[in-house]
Amino acid sequence: MGRLRIKKKEAVLPFRETVAFRFILVAISFVFFMIAASQIIRGAMNGNSRLLIISIVLGIGTAGLTLFNLSQMSRAKVPRSAQKRLKRARR
Repeated sequence: MGRLRIKKKEAVLPFRETVAFRFILVAISFVFFMIAASQIIRGAMNGNSRLLIISIVLGIGTAGLTLFNLSQMSRAKVPRSAQKRLKRARR
C-alpha cells in the first residue's frame, strides 16, 4: 500500500466575485427591463403620463444596470474546477 496523498483544496471564491452571480444579476435586471417596457406600452396606450414617465426612468435604469453587469462579467472569476471541466468538454 502506497502513501496517501493529501489533496490541496483550492481557494474558495466569494460568490459575489463569480460569473454565476453576475449572470443572475443580468437575468434579474433583464426581467425588470421587460416589465418596464410593458409598462411603457401600457402607459402610452392609456395616455397615463405619470406611468409613462416612471416606467421610462425605470427602463433606462434597468438597461444601464444590465449593461454594467454584462461588462463586469468579463472581470468575474471562474473556479479552477469549472475551468478544467470546460477544457475537457471542449476537446
